[in-house]
Amino acid sequence: MPARIHKSPFRDLNLVQDDLLSFLLSNSRNHPADKPLFVDAISGESYTYAETIRRTKSLAHGLRQLGVKPGDIVGVLHQLTVSGAQYIIAHETLIDTARTAAAKGTKLRHILRDRLATTCPSTEPLVSVPKERLATQPAFICFSSGTTGAAKGVEISHNNVTANIQQWQELYYSEVAPSPTAVAFLPFSHIYAINAIICGGLYRGTTMVVLPRFDLDVYLRSIQNYKPDELHLRAPHHVGCGALSAELGDAVEKRFKDAYGTTVHCHQGWGLTETSPAVTGIHTSHWHMRRTVGCVGPNMEIRLVDNDTGEDVTDWAQQGEVWVRGPNVVIGYYGNEEATKESFHVDEEGRRWFKTGDIATIDADGFVVIRDRIKEMIKYKGLQVIPSELEGKLLQHPTSRTAASPRSDATPKSVVDGIHAWLNERVANHKKLRGGIRVVDAIPKSPSGKILRRVLKDSLKAKPTASKL
Repeated sequence: MPARIHKSPFRDLNLVQDDLLSFLLSNSRNHPADKPLFVDAISGESYTYAETIRRTKSLAHGLRQLGVKPGDIVGVLHQLTVSGAQYIIAHETLIDTARTAAAKGTKLRHILRDRLATTCPSTEPLVSVPKERLATQPAFICFSSGTTGAAKGVEISHNNVTANIQQWQELYYSEVAPSPTAVAFLPFSHIYAINAIICGGLYRGTTMVVLPRFDLDVYLRSIQNYKPDELHLRAPHHVGCGALSAELGDAVEKRFKDAYGTTVHCHQGWGLTETSPAVTGIHTSHWHMRRTVGCVGPNMEIRLVDNDTGEDVTDWAQQGEVWVRGPNVVIGYYGNEEATKESFHVDEEGRRWFKTGDIATIDADGFVVIRDRIKEMIKYKGLQVIPSELEGKLLQHPTSRTAASPRSDATPKSVVDGIHAWLNERVANHKKLRGGIRVVDAIPKSPSGKILRRVLKDSLKAKPTASKL
């Protein structure tokens, strides 16, 4: 059966191909030298565009003085830099994982931590990458979140990053004024923050108000003081924002307009580290669309594949694993040929697809709805149960602050009567919680806020006790 490919409804872009630094600095009209580029949300200290470039060149010169050459790998904790070397960008909690991953055929030369000295002058030109290597030379190595398995180092090329910034520009920013202000609190080791906020912000000339970590009081104060044009949020951070803990929809927009006399547009997008990251989004012409992450972006194609048969999904209502191809799909996993081979598929026409592991449906107009992860899917008597759906139901219970439903192979346990009865009224028979409910002090999450169901599953195996409240 031929592949059923869903193409982007947007025109293909004539993508600019250049090394990352040259590309980011090419949009000079958005970069007045004295304009604040980064602002500390707590102290108010700021770096102008000119100061940021000076510090970037200074750090690159310092790395050269240490003997770092193009092709070497440098581990960076919480600081984005460029010098011709490849960078492993890792959260502090992942540094041991990063060191271990890089040790496989290692070229790891140095690990750089926060608060680097920036006194080295730079008199040498920065390294540029030949155009023929833009698609194959990594700009940096970013670690996947590891929600369903061990975190892997993802090799992201110069072309991957610059292509996705241009796709993002067409999808989200075609009607946004240049030189906006944004509040940035996502971990700068996360691909969303790296590309959409830092690199994309530098390209657009955005002033970025930076929080060292998410703090609701500081966050709200920053919104009040700096009046940002855009807010970048991830689902886990909506919980602290009242109405935003539910879907961002018409009700939120109406309440905002009633309170402030103006309209705020709330929309969703979807992507992965392996797609640099954006795949889909809500275009400004589709602000009214709800319960969807939008359509696939320019220069991209997706397909849905049945995980049991390996055939393409043909029914609009049928779920399948999302496969993606496009210029923003990454090189592969560093030092892990087995994982790369498992995650990519080359079809009979030579097209290279990334198997995302996410389950979705696509409607007749190309709008995508993400359901869950394949590895987290629960099956009961041959029927599929989506954990995120159950978690959403549990969060509606007045006693729940957060919830997770990891797949477990353990013998079913007794269920807390009250919550069990409450949930039974709201789900189909095959979706009832037969594994029990356990109350814990905290649900383990990654630095970017994703629930680590694999950790919960391991804890259930270690403590096979009866459910309790």
